[in-house]
Amino acid sequence: MTGTFDLVLVAVSYAISVFGSYTGLVLAAQITDQRNNMNRLWLVGAAVALGGGAIWSMHFIGMLAYKLPLPVAYDITLTMTSMLVAILFTGIGVFLVIRQQSMHFGRLVGAGVIMGLGVASMHYTGMAAMRVSAHQHHDPLIVAVSVAIAIVASIAALWIAFTMRQTWQKVISAFVMGLAVCGMHYTAMLGMSFESSTETKVIITSSAILVNDLAVYIAVVTVSILSILLVAVFNSGLGEEEAA
Repeated sequence: MTGTFDLVLVAVSYAISVFGSYTGLVLAAQITDQRNNMNRLWLVGAAVALGGGAIWSMHFIGMLAYKLPLPVAYDITLTMTSMLVAILFTGIGVFLVIRQQSMHFGRLVGAGVIMGLGVASMHYTGMAAMRVSAHQHHDPLIVAVSVAIAIVASIAALWIAFTMRQTWQKVISAFVMGLAVCGMHYTAMLGMSFESSTETKVIITSSAILVNDLAVYIAVVTVSILSILLVAVFNSGLGEEEAA
């Protein structure tokens, strides 16, 4: 048993990923000295924007775009864990690259591998959070391909964060990063199928989030947080100096 995709939500997931990517790139560009407390805040903000917005939020909106002929809910604990994994590993990747005075290919690849494995872990943890009356199956080959895409996309994202400093470059790069993130997610989704089972029952309890509610929460919270982060950057005056 496989599902179908709501193309409107697919488009929304891409838009969220682009917005999160742009916000993350703007924040990463402000980091000049890891010993400076404000710069550390920019690093945290970049991790939240990229890991939480461009990657995690895109992932779950993309999940909502996948429609099964069965009721679906999500375990809160695993859902929150997947979000924290995305933010943590993205932050580590950005930290390892941004702290360099010049680009080192080995460090870039190493950071990209760490971040990519974190992104893949986030995705499959999110898959495990699904509560549906069916057995979930993943094609091992597609899983391997999705992990490879996550690593390559992470390396590219970190390289962009290190080298692309002009506003127009960030805008174009955000659209490219959005495509890469969505590419990983929807490739992984193609390798997922379900086998209906009378033994597996969905139990909707206080520890599960209903799909319709989740769509609203993700969209509103993500856009709000990303907007606040952008306003914080440009109100600091650093955004104007960087654009100049």
